[in-house]
Amino acid sequence: MPPNHHDLERIRQQIVLANIQELIQKMTRRCFNACVALPGLELRSSERDCLSTCMDRFMDSVQVVSCQYFRRRRRQQQLRLARLAASSASSSSSASGGPTDERGK
Repeated sequence: MPPNHHDLERIRQQIVLANIQELIQKMTRRCFNACVALPGLELRSSERDCLSTCMDRFMDSVQVVSCQYFRRRRRQQQLRLARLAASSASSSSSASGGPTDERGK
């Protein structure tokens, strides 16, 4: 039995959630390693500031990369559609016998 729309949407949401969780884990690992030299019971204010800045930069980077990725995908889709339209136009032109001059040749 093929999956229905509800199942596909639930799977899509699970994938999005897994991607977000992976992103948070990467950010936490990188920023913790960069900002916390000697783990203790509490974070020092300099470590908190470093973590905050690190996380902001990480999220900004993810946003820039995502925007570029989707912009590139959109451009590729537009190129594909333009090629399809051009291909369709040329095949319909050749199917109709192509252009003729005013004498019908």
